[in-house]
Amino acid sequence: MTGPETALPRRPLAGSPHRLAWMGFLVICLSFGLATAYQVFTRGLVVTNLTDTVPWGLWITIDLSGIALGAGAFTLSAVVYVFRLSRFRSMVRLALLIGIIGYTSAMLTLLVDIGRPERFWHPWVYWNVHSVLWEIAWAISLYLSVMLVEFAPVLAELSLFDRWPAARRLAHAIHKATPALALVGMLISLIHQSSLGATYGILKARPIWFKPSMPILFILSAIAAGPAMTMTAAIVLQWVTRRRTVPLDVLRAIARFSGLGLMAYAYVKLWDLAVVAYYGRTPEAESAFYFLNQLTPYGFGFWFGEVILGIVLPVLLFLAPGLNRSRSNLALGGVLAALGVAINRWNVTVSGLVVPLSYSPGTQYQPPAGAYWPSLAEWGIAVGVLGYALLVFTLGARLLPLFPSNPRPQDR
Repeated sequence: MTGPETALPRRPLAGSPHRLAWMGFLVICLSFGLATAYQVFTRGLVVTNLTDTVPWGLWITIDLSGIALGAGAFTLSAVVYVFRLSRFRSMVRLALLIGIIGYTSAMLTLLVDIGRPERFWHPWVYWNVHSVLWEIAWAISLYLSVMLVEFAPVLAELSLFDRWPAARRLAHAIHKATPALALVGMLISLIHQSSLGATYGILKARPIWFKPSMPILFILSAIAAGPAMTMTAAIVLQWVTRRRTVPLDVLRAIARFSGLGLMAYAYVKLWDLAVVAYYGRTPEAESAFYFLNQLTPYGFGFWFGEVILGIVLPVLLFLAPGLNRSRSNLALGGVLAALGVAINRWNVTVSGLVVPLSYSPGTQYQPPAGAYWPSLAEWGIAVGVLGYALLVFTLGARLLPLFPSNPRPQDR
């Protein structure tokens, strides 16, 4: 990368021994993931703790979290190319890389989770237009394709394409269509983010989550946490590379956007809880909350994990003038916002399946509650997917021109 950049003091993390140790760690994670994936593919889902009662677990939580945290791609692309706010242009390439990582990570977990991975292509051939999951599969595939096309000009800047000037010209031609691609990507992403929320009408705890607010909550949480995740990645890269490639005022603007988004998310979330648990409570909802609090740490996860860690603390770090001038505080806020989204996806997925629901109203029979904790194989896949995500991010940050070559004068 060329152009004026503000150098930070040298950090040991950028040294060669540390780099080799980091790459060795990622190789170990990938090896563990591949070994457990082999077990799943050869023996089936019997190696997991998933059951007919609780068929969604850790992998679906990773899937939903990856998609939500990759939302910075469509958010920042829309901000720059649709709403013409060019001051955020320096973040778009990084946002696209994180979006691609998030969506491909989600697809990797789904490939293992479906139990018959050789049938991954079925949604594209056998259409079930009455299924929300079918629509989500199509939307995610289309949006990933849009992101890859948007990212093509970045790949074309590699020296590898010096011998293929036609490919580079094609990539530059694609770049001219970026505003249209950003608009299409925003529409597709909004559709499938909301559809993921609508999916929870089929869960056993549907007296709690079967309502019109779930799609809105999924959209708001993704729009708030996605850009925060991109901001955190930019700060980490600045620490590692010792170059301040994104000005502090841009990082603070993204933090303020995410902070306001988290406040909107909290407003809808708390009113939603009040309506279900207090104003419009029903015997079914009271029973569901009782089982959740008796059999799972749902209450603690909701109030401490989702609300305090995932909303209150990031909002303070993002919006308080005395706190949001520190890159460390902004990065911490981004990590906490991402953690809050992951806890939320676990709560609405796994906890919801624990609640027993009778399909024969009026009978004396009460189905048993579900129980679940990830098996070693499930943790192995999680570690492997995490290793994949970090490896792609590491290689992308090292090899790709993620930031403009002529950035604005940097703030010290």
